[in-house]
Amino acid sequence: MKLLKPYVNLIKSASNGVYTLNSVVSVPKGYALNTLSQGEIEKDGKKLWAVTATITSNGSVGTEIAEFSVPLEQGPTDEVKTVSMVMVDTALMTNPEEDNRTDVDYDDAQGEMP
Repeated sequence: MKLLKPYVNLIKSASNGVYTLNSVVSVPKGYALNTLSQGEIEKDGKKLWAVTATITSNGSVGTEIAEFSVPLEQGPTDEVKTVSMVMVDTALMTNPEEDNRTDVDYDDAQGEMP
């Protein structure tokens, strides 16, 4: 598993239609979650709904596995068909890696939970 490359799946509630983004990511040991936010972004001319997790690393060489489950504030629209999970390490803000995100289409939402 590549450091900070999130693996995601999307679940849609059968009862209320709310989408939940589940993410598993390998992060540096001793990391601290600074922020978890949502909002619309544009990438390569395509609008996405993004969940962004900002972490601060203590510089440790080892890694741990972190899991996030985030109920999304917005479902699909005519323009927004994709959800993106973006990991941002504040230590890499001057040279962020493009590969710290994973996209999933709303149409690919798996299993409906109650």
